[in-house]
Amino acid sequence: MSVRYRPDAQVWAAVVAADFTLDQVRRRGLAIASQLGERGLSCLVAYDTRFMGSLFARDLATLLQREGVHATLAASPAPLPAVYHALDQRVADTALYVSAGNQAYYYNGLVLLTEQANLSLVPVDSAPLPAAFPPTGDPPAELMVDVRDLYLKALRAAVEIDLIRRTSMTLFVDAMHGTGAGIFPALLGESGQTRAIEINREHDPLFARGSPTPVANSLTRLKKLVRESDSHLGLAISADGAAMALIDRHGEQFDPAETGLLLAAYLARQHRQRGTVVVPAPAAGTPLAGPAHLTAWEDATGLKIEIAGDPEAHLATLVARDRIPPVLAATADGQFTLGRYARYPDGILAGLLCAEMVARSGGNLRDLIDAQRKQLLQI
Repeated sequence: MSVRYRPDAQVWAAVVAADFTLDQVRRRGLAIASQLGERGLSCLVAYDTRFMGSLFARDLATLLQREGVHATLAASPAPLPAVYHALDQRVADTALYVSAGNQAYYYNGLVLLTEQANLSLVPVDSAPLPAAFPPTGDPPAELMVDVRDLYLKALRAAVEIDLIRRTSMTLFVDAMHGTGAGIFPALLGESGQTRAIEINREHDPLFARGSPTPVANSLTRLKKLVRESDSHLGLAISADGAAMALIDRHGEQFDPAETGLLLAAYLARQHRQRGTVVVPAPAAGTPLAGPAHLTAWEDATGLKIEIAGDPEAHLATLVARDRIPPVLAATADGQFTLGRYARYPDGILAGLLCAEMVARSGGNLRDLIDAQRKQLLQI
């Protein structure tokens, strides 16, 4: 996966029917069309599993095309990392993603992904021309892009899928009714020794009225399934694919800071990666919330830990200053940016690398986490 491209993301999110309306979406679409047209830029329009997301995306793509912008449309709901990767592959110059990230189900929004300066989601004042909604018929096949397929190919190249497949493991994946549904089974298949059992894979625009982000969710069902089946690990992937939570066979959900250190140590040990690791302060009540002996961990791994109040902003500062991305950056809501692979959060990639790590250890995630805690807490 490429590390050359980390476009800025501009976000507009609003409550459905109150502020997120067809008129508001079209006004912003017209503003983007005007700006892209002036610069001769193309646009990929993608969407997640939120309510009517595919219809709003169709309408936006049609609007952009009508205004003279070369616009393509994702063929199916796509994780945010897959949209970033499509930009890496120069599918388009910019992307417009119909999504509210991992906010509650009654939100929707637009995310503008671009490395161009001064593009804005601010709506135009003039009312858009009336057009039929929802769109009817099928969009032209030549304007459709299989964003997920491009992303799956990149994941196969980045992770040792065969190692995971030939290791006898069972892992549960909670897709949280989002865009990551089907990805783990598609990659691991049914003929390998490892079983990937997916739950909450049905697209549900209400996300079962829960939070579509794993860190803020209790994950009760996933923890119970992993614990009672004596599985090797559990993974929960946020609705937009950017965040991930890791669970061990005892049903313990690890704090993002602890997961980040565990994964970074693996990348240093197995893949000889060196550099900085950016993590948030461990959450209160978690094993590392008290005094930790970070020096011992740094000496053992050859990595440097930087604890940041705002890891995302700190990551941007590091990249702008050094132009060398950190080995890993984790946020408090479970977003993981793996600098050697991509310069944007990718919870699906992070989850697959966790599975690779556990497979290489013979399925002993608990041993790995206990060893790290012993090292950090000087037990």
